[in-house]
Amino acid sequence: MRRYLSINCLLFAWLCAHGALWNVVQVVAWAKMFHDYSESMPAAEALQRTFDGSKPCKLCCIAKTAEDAASQQLPREAVLGGGVEKLLLISECVPLVALPEPNFAWPGFVDDNGVIRKEAVPVPPPRV
Repeated sequence: MRRYLSINCLLFAWLCAHGALWNVVQVVAWAKMFHDYSESMPAAEALQRTFDGSKPCKLCCIAKTAEDAASQQLPREAVLGGGVEKLLLISECVPLVALPEPNFAWPGFVDDNGVIRKEAVPVPPPRV
């Protein structure tokens, strides 16, 4: 139980740090608007009015103002995407390692002296 709580808290903190929480609020607002509109009109018209944008609900306005405020607090270089060098560790080129072809010949196993018999096989087999 404690592990799941810590994972959920970490996920929530990550969402807050990256500003994705306001996107979640916007999705919840769209779902609420669609639900409210679909009670009094067909689903196609409710969907059209939900994403129309001419009459935003209170949650849409809150999400928009909070997202604008968060983007104004960022430094200018972060908003424009320039001026800051980034470390791209995931796309770093790793030199290829060339290994020689393994030699599967075991000493004595594929030896020419062991493959061909020099003297004839005794017939019948010797008895002790």
